[in-house]
Amino acid sequence: MIPGYFYQPGSSRVQECTARHSGDSIAIYADDECLCESSVETLQVSAHLPGQASELTFSDGARFVPLDTGYRWPFQRRKSALLARLESNLVLIAGALVATPVLLYALLFKLVPGIAVTAVQTMPDVVVEQMGQQSMTLIERTALSPSELSAEQQQAVRDLWQDTLAQLDLSVDKYRIDVYRSDHFGANAFALPHGQVVVTDELALLLAEQPDALRAILLHEIGHVERMHSIRLASQAAVASIAIAILLGDMDIVAEVVLGSGSALMDLQFSQNMEWEADNYALAQLARLGYSGEDFAQALESLVSLDEDEEHSWLKYLSTHPSLQERIEHARTYTLSP
Repeated sequence: MIPGYFYQPGSSRVQECTARHSGDSIAIYADDECLCESSVETLQVSAHLPGQASELTFSDGARFVPLDTGYRWPFQRRKSALLARLESNLVLIAGALVATPVLLYALLFKLVPGIAVTAVQTMPDVVVEQMGQQSMTLIERTALSPSELSAEQQQAVRDLWQDTLAQLDLSVDKYRIDVYRSDHFGANAFALPHGQVVVTDELALLLAEQPDALRAILLHEIGHVERMHSIRLASQAAVASIAIAILLGDMDIVAEVVLGSGSALMDLQFSQNMEWEADNYALAQLARLGYSGEDFAQALESLVSLDEDEEHSWLKYLSTHPSLQERIEHARTYTLSP
């Protein structure tokens, strides 16, 4: 007789009882009352794992759990021996310890980015537009306020923007620029997925006497839009979260990812590779339009001159970006490929 607990089907009720194994059948008794009886062929036996009782599940959903976690049913070998052998094989365990981080690296840093790049190519324009607009709404509420620049100063930025779009033959319907004051971003500019670029008062004032340097910054932001960096990062984060949720067995996170992907764009920090891509886009367009990479270098040098200790400074924003000095040197040595 094997003492244990019996769980009634479809109920959380539990009874202390004993299991009696005879031939090809199992019977569950509470005192002298037979609660359940079944052929071993119709039973499901839980995996043979160290420290866990081998639980029996009957065809109607009832369960029997032995008190002795080390007890193994005589017929268990043919029902769950494979997993037990895998769990106790030291070579396989060592192999799994080595292979797991390798597979996770391949999954998160190779497969997921590849899927993300493919996914953004098929993403409908309306989705991109919605993501951009929703992100801008959140950013505007939390980190931006109306520009305090004069109408002439704001118009100078817009004129430079329109001139740049015209020279690049880019759509004025897709691309737009807005000027805001921001205590959060400081001297900064950023682009949203649907083509909206925001320039802060601080950046416009910093580069007011260097319009070509500001043009270089605007080209850098256009580069982010052209290469779909925001969408790629959001898609990558979503695919990675779903992959992890599937691996860990928690699908609730999938809904959170889907619902929260728009707001997540607000906190995106561009990866270094994407920053280099945007830099190279700006430098290539500057060269194509007859400007120099020196304009981009001067813009970055102006940002270097800002107080590094200032809270929310551009340099703090750049903490996840490539080194400014590296980017300045790259801009000065950049040559357009034939």
